[in-house]
Amino acid sequence: MTYTRPMNILLLGLSFYFGSQFTIWLSIHNESPSSSYLASKAKEDSLHRSDSDNLEGPSTTRKDTNAAVNSVLRKVDRLLHSQVAVIFEHETLLGTLLGSLIRESNSGLVDLIPSEGYFLDAGMQFGEFGAHMAVNAPERKVMMLDPSPKNVELAKERYGALPNLEILQGGLGDKVGVMKARDATFEMQVGAEFPLYTIDSLFYEKGKKLAFAHLDVEGLELDVLKGAIQTIRQSKPIFTTEVRVYKDVAYTDELMNFIFDLGYDSYVINEVCGYPHMDYRNLLNIPRSMSLELVHSDTFNLLDATKSIFRLPVRKEDQKTIFDLVMPCCALGGECCPGDDINDKSCCSEERVKKWLDGNKPDVNLNYYTWKEPRKSFGRFRYRLRQRHGVQPQ
Repeated sequence: MTYTRPMNILLLGLSFYFGSQFTIWLSIHNESPSSSYLASKAKEDSLHRSDSDNLEGPSTTRKDTNAAVNSVLRKVDRLLHSQVAVIFEHETLLGTLLGSLIRESNSGLVDLIPSEGYFLDAGMQFGEFGAHMAVNAPERKVMMLDPSPKNVELAKERYGALPNLEILQGGLGDKVGVMKARDATFEMQVGAEFPLYTIDSLFYEKGKKLAFAHLDVEGLELDVLKGAIQTIRQSKPIFTTEVRVYKDVAYTDELMNFIFDLGYDSYVINEVCGYPHMDYRNLLNIPRSMSLELVHSDTFNLLDATKSIFRLPVRKEDQKTIFDLVMPCCALGGECCPGDDINDKSCCSEERVKKWLDGNKPDVNLNYYTWKEPRKSFGRFRYRLRQRHGVQPQ
């Protein structure tokens, strides 16, 4: 139940550039691919798969994949873009962005996502993002995990036939152990235990690399990153984090600074990614050493031109921060959050935010209205990226 603004122009542009991958199908012959069908295709493929197949590197491409596996990938992709899945309904920008960056990197024209390593979907819930990554990068191994046994079984039923997908039950933290579900957001009985891993225990300590991670871990992002330092230093993956900006201002600040000190820049994906509070945002975190590659990314240029993504400075840079740039009315006591309870459902509610937007129009896409200004903006964007390339971790 996530609120998103229509991004028709953005989706149309992405559809032209990347073809039918961005067409949202309303139905696939009025049915979804059954798990038994997908399973039979995967079993058929296993008879042809060589033990020497490398799913971690870029040695194979979609064209090299045999017909059986290609059929499975296509069926799952249609399911992900049908009315059954929520991938493009609730987080339209994030879903299209992930697929686009993967395909751009696989093309060899843009070096953004490292050429070796796993993809990770942590806090997978229904599994659609991990499956989306597995379909777009069939030559990679994709690991998905979630604390909820129900979610794990559902993901296995829907997507388990994907031959490059590994699904685990468990959570992530800053140390290996056991954790108890603290509330209903874990989608399991409160107090029930589940295994806790660190990213380092899953990758670095096993000699595996990580290329990309989608982290949706219900406010535990900082703990997860503290348990991933060795993997991040070795693999330099791109990763996403989710944050409710004003729920805990000190925590948000600490998270942003921690990511910055790892040598990363954080870019806010300018869409709401949670409910009922409108200050939920996904952050795309990219090593500053890759800043120059962003200049060559058509996907990133399009998102910047439509003001769908922008970099978030931290306080130590002495610039505007996330609190200035993302829904400032949602700060406790602000126009969108009167009172003294940041967790009250009326705080930063959709109704209050819409009313605030009536008198505080957000930045618009200058390409719609002017000629010179968008060219200047694009030039500034490229100049800033070149500057970011030279910024070193603190």
